[in-house]
Amino acid sequence: MADGELTRREREEILGRVRELDAQVFPRPPTPLASGAERARIKDAYYRALGEYYDRLPRVLMSVCPFTNKPLRRAFDPFGLDGPWWHKARMGHPDEPAAPSTFKVLLGAVDFGPRIPAEAIAEVIPGPDVPFVVPRLLRLPGMVAVIHRLALDTGELAYPIAYFSEEDIGPERLHQPWLRQDLWFKTEAGDSSWLISNDEWDFDLDPYIAIGKVWWVDERGRSPIAVTASSGARCPYVGLPGDRRPQSIAEGERELIEPPTGVPFNPFVE
Repeated sequence: MADGELTRREREEILGRVRELDAQVFPRPPTPLASGAERARIKDAYYRALGEYYDRLPRVLMSVCPFTNKPLRRAFDPFGLDGPWWHKARMGHPDEPAAPSTFKVLLGAVDFGPRIPAEAIAEVIPGPDVPFVVPRLLRLPGMVAVIHRLALDTGELAYPIAYFSEEDIGPERLHQPWLRQDLWFKTEAGDSSWLISNDEWDFDLDPYIAIGKVWWVDERGRSPIAVTASSGARCPYVGLPGDRRPQSIAEGERELIEPPTGVPFNPFVE
């Protein structure tokens, strides 16, 4: 573990402070709100504790660019879904290493097996159990998906699925990232805009592997590389067992919801 990275015990201590301060910022009735100056002090302490959590998360290998073999490293909380990094309504954003210039978006899946992550109180939307691709994204110019695998400290497996292209593709053509409900971005005019993609998923990886659209990370050598079927290797993520529906986990319970249909999302219709 790199210097400064969280141990499980340190993480629990920091998150204990975050929860305690959050309860003071937003007390339950009939407890009154703190006074203005005291409330500002508590909020400052809250954001400092949250910042320490994000600063000390490990920056792990999420993927490797298939064009340059440059790594994509991102913050990751391997200790459990009670960490804010996992939350659908994430508070705070960690600073992360620069991504390869070809990186477009990161999606993902998590297989919890028989375990229900009871530690997840705030809602988490981790994707399905097994890796998938978004065919619409793979039809964009030069787009390739690269699948990897990360072990959680709790025993489960996460599957980051990163999309790369050497072409210039605007964010309005992409997809909300892993664990997030929407994607906010700047338009060419400098205005803020957002999208919620409802693109269909495909779990049959073989046809995409055959045409070089799906790659995977190989860490067996001195440095991790992205490989595909042309190397003679077989993808380890084909045909994995697990549910193909999205998961929503909150209040210690897991719910399977309807998969995306491909019908464009309309925010003005229930």
